[in-house]
Amino acid sequence: MSIRVIPFDAGSYPGSGQSVYYVSGPVSTLDTAQLDQSHGPGFIDSEAQLAQYRLLLERLEAAALPPTESQNLIHDIANQL
Repeated sequence: MSIRVIPFDAGSYPGSGQSVYYVSGPVSTLDTAQLDQSHGPGFIDSEAQLAQYRLLLERLEAAALPPTESQNLIHDIANQL
């Protein structure tokens, strides 16, 4: 697991405002996305919907800092508190 940070100056980014957990493994037909919703968790496992969440996560990853830079930003912010 790694923590990746989207920098403040990135502006808006895809998927802001909702958390998505994407679970994948060697058998892609078992992939599942879990969405946190106000009425409880929602689970998605249809290929068409999963393709949309894979695209969303690819875009988020492209906007995020690499792990080392993310860690440095977190430390910088913590030191300013």
